[in-house]
Amino acid sequence: MTHARILKEFSSTEDAKKVEETIKTGYSETAIENLVNWAAAEEDLAESYGHMAEASKKQPARDAFIRLQEESKRNMVEIAGLVDYLEGLDKARAKRIELLKGLPS
Repeated sequence: MTHARILKEFSSTEDAKKVEETIKTGYSETAIENLVNWAAAEEDLAESYGHMAEASKKQPARDAFIRLQEESKRNMVEIAGLVDYLEGLDKARAKRIELLKGLPS
C-alpha cells in the first residue's frame, strides 16, 4: 500500500530531531491522552449503567444495563493495554530524539 508522502524529505540532524519531536507531541502523546480520556469515559459509563441496573425494576432492562456495564469495563481493560503499548512507542521515540541530540548538526 502506498500513500502520498506525509513528511517532506529532510537531510539534517536538526530537521530530523524536529520531525521526531513533532511526531512525539503531535501523534504519540495526543493518542495516549485521547485513550486515557476514553478509558475515563468508559469508567463513567460503567458506573452509570451500574446505577441504572440497581434502580431498574424490570429484569430485561436490568440485564441490558449489566451487559453494558460489563462491556464498558472490558473496554477499559483493552484501552489500558493500548495506552501501555503506545507509552512504549513513546519512550522509544524519546530515545530516538536523545540519539539525534547527541549527533552533530
